[in-house]
Amino acid sequence: MFSYALKNLRANLTRLVATATAVVVGIGFLAAGLMLTGAMGAALEGNVDQQYANVDAVVEPAGASGELSQMVPTDVVAQVSDTPGVAAAAGELNKPVSILDENGDATTERSVGRAWITDPQLSPMTIEAGEAPAGDDEIAIDRGTAGNEGLRVGSEVRLATPSGEHEATVVGISQFGDLDAVDDGGTISFTDAAAQQLLADDSPGWDRVLVRTEGNNAAVTAALRAELPQSYDVVSGSSFRASERAAASGFVDVLRPALQAFAYLALFVAGFVIFNTFSVVVTQRFRELALIRAVGGTPGQVRRSLIFEGAAIGFISSAIGIAVGALLALLLQVVLSAFGVDLPGAGVSLTVGTVILCLVAGTVITVLSVIVPAFRAGRTKPVEAMRDTAIDTSGSSKVRAVIGAATLILGVAMLLYTRTVSVQWPILAGGIILLFIGVLVGGPLLARAFAWVAMRPMRRVGLTARLAADNSIRNPKRTATTANALVIGLFLVTFVTVSGNALKTWTVDKLNELSSTDFIVGSEDTSVSPELAQQVADTQGVTASAAVRTGGVLTSDNQVLSLSGGDPTELEAASGFKVESGSIDEVVNGTGAAVVDFGGAGGPDEGRPEGSRRTVTSGPSSLGDQVTVIGPDGSPTTLEVVATLEPKLDVFILGTVVSERTFAKVAGDQPIKVVFVRTEPGQQTVVGHRLDDLVKPYAGVEVQAGNFIGEIVSTVFDFLIGTVNALLGMSIVIALIGIVNTLTLSIFERRREIGMVRALGMTEQQVGGMIRIEALLIAILGTVVGVVCGLLVGWAVVGGLGDVALNVEWGRIGLVVLAGVLVGLVASLIPARRASRVVMLEAMQAT
Repeated sequence: MFSYALKNLRANLTRLVATATAVVVGIGFLAAGLMLTGAMGAALEGNVDQQYANVDAVVEPAGASGELSQMVPTDVVAQVSDTPGVAAAAGELNKPVSILDENGDATTERSVGRAWITDPQLSPMTIEAGEAPAGDDEIAIDRGTAGNEGLRVGSEVRLATPSGEHEATVVGISQFGDLDAVDDGGTISFTDAAAQQLLADDSPGWDRVLVRTEGNNAAVTAALRAELPQSYDVVSGSSFRASERAAASGFVDVLRPALQAFAYLALFVAGFVIFNTFSVVVTQRFRELALIRAVGGTPGQVRRSLIFEGAAIGFISSAIGIAVGALLALLLQVVLSAFGVDLPGAGVSLTVGTVILCLVAGTVITVLSVIVPAFRAGRTKPVEAMRDTAIDTSGSSKVRAVIGAATLILGVAMLLYTRTVSVQWPILAGGIILLFIGVLVGGPLLARAFAWVAMRPMRRVGLTARLAADNSIRNPKRTATTANALVIGLFLVTFVTVSGNALKTWTVDKLNELSSTDFIVGSEDTSVSPELAQQVADTQGVTASAAVRTGGVLTSDNQVLSLSGGDPTELEAASGFKVESGSIDEVVNGTGAAVVDFGGAGGPDEGRPEGSRRTVTSGPSSLGDQVTVIGPDGSPTTLEVVATLEPKLDVFILGTVVSERTFAKVAGDQPIKVVFVRTEPGQQTVVGHRLDDLVKPYAGVEVQAGNFIGEIVSTVFDFLIGTVNALLGMSIVIALIGIVNTLTLSIFERRREIGMVRALGMTEQQVGGMIRIEALLIAILGTVVGVVCGLLVGWAVVGGLGDVALNVEWGRIGLVVLAGVLVGLVASLIPARRASRVVMLEAMQAT
């Protein structure tokens, strides 16, 4: 029987290709995601190891992994260098820097300014041409950026830095190993003095201090921990590299399972296509299978033969899919590169694990999809060899009708219960599952009913349309199974669109209610210079502004508290800073603090492994709470909450608020991070443009609307909805392949029928039209069922989220419906062309 299966595969290449295409597409998508993320992860982690290869220890602010952290003072480098066993120490400082054109607009994105490290073993960069910067107005620029910008040694450039515009001369072209730069957007290097002046601005210091030791690394690390104040962490080089690798590949770690999930969904849809294809194949071969049974073949042998065919097709298709995935990954890199987006890593990363996973996934999904048709084939009776055609009675099956109707009604009832009576997520999940079981089991009945309803308008269209509807009624199982692949894709697209838009609208409305200030000037990556803060305050149309300094301070229990310092009077005028209880005077005049009550304080970080980073605490949260913080000089200061603030987004981002004087005492010399701006009524747009022009020379500084969080959330929702729908589009593409497969194979089954209608006078165009209408009916059935199920489930799920209102954008739903119909039209092209070319006499003689 295995030999028989192999001969069948060789003798029916068309059938093999039709079945394999869906698996190739699904596995290609899976392999592309795995290879691409593998290459990105390996590149990012490899860059970290290469950049910090000779670093034996690192000194950084306590809690450097938190959202806010201090800088390491410049004199710490000398202190570290003088420690016995230290061979070299260098400060590392990285901030956004952009190259400006003659109009003052930035010509580079994501480029980073760095302090040039003179120790060759600690420095990640080397000079390819020219020399390292030695003067305050000299820079080295990476070779990639130099090539893109047309720069060479001796070129004069204008730079946007955190401190403002700066003119410099290119004295060196740098490189990072075999790569152009350490940073994906380009690297611009300055001297230590220039870096402190331009990048650190009014808060000189280093992000961290890199240390190269002689001899016993552990002993030197321990000596540094003992010598430096408690406000600094000293970690080993290996621990630091592991942490940086994890941070660098964090995005990849999130992206990889997301892409895999969509790939597995595509394979799940492919399973319906394979199931339908093999069902058609079994129907076509019923006489052949009956003859095998008649000459002594057992049901088990027939089943094993088809399962072996499925396994062989799955394995071969998966292997081809891996190759297709590699091409897709390379093509994606080329396309993104053409749009100026370069992904980390070059080429693809093909591992043994990726190959095994793809081969197993493709083979398993194919075998599982073949099992039911194989068992059906095993039940073929020898007497059926005497029949000319197989009869499909699924559309009138009473058992199927009862089971399908019962599960469908029960599923809808459970969804209605959770929407109108009581929100219970287990019942909601059960309702969704039963809804789909009902759709799948009762699919032939739905197909038969749909075709019966479509018969009346089809009769008015003409004989060709009526025959197409009649063919759908005659083979309801094939029609339903083909449509199911489209149902799944369109259901998910509709559900994501409806529920995603509802959540977006609700979330953005709630966030906008919590926004008070008109604009926020600031940056996550750098600071706002005092000169810029003053320019913002002096801008025409600005009625109030408040500059806020932020930093992380170490608490007595070895955690990091996010602290903000500013003038409460200015904050009240420019932002949503309003006292809800307590006294703001004690904040201004003493060591009191103001907070928003939105969480409890974190507990002590006991049992922290030696050399590991501290975590960020949520801090005190209600009146009377106290927290002891350690100042830069090691002295403790107890802060007591003396005022609570009205919950507003402006205040949420500040954390624990103290006066400027108290902040300077406990946090030291920290930079301005944000400036809150209030404008004259009706002048927001004009002032916004003025502020945008004002910050152009300041790299990394942005002007954001007061409701920027709402805008960001809206953008994120739109991006996620669009991305998910684009990825779900893969399942719709596979559904299209399924329709093509089914119609193409059905043409072989119906060759005598097609030859007969041709003999009775039907033209080639009419035959092609009949097939196109069949495909269109299948697409309409799948679209209607998928969109209705998506709307129903979305309505039920959104209703379970409290006061979230269902927000149906009928324009988008219309596009989804149009896409489903277009799938049917596109899928009909090849089968219609093939059907119209059937030779009449040969078809009528076919057996």
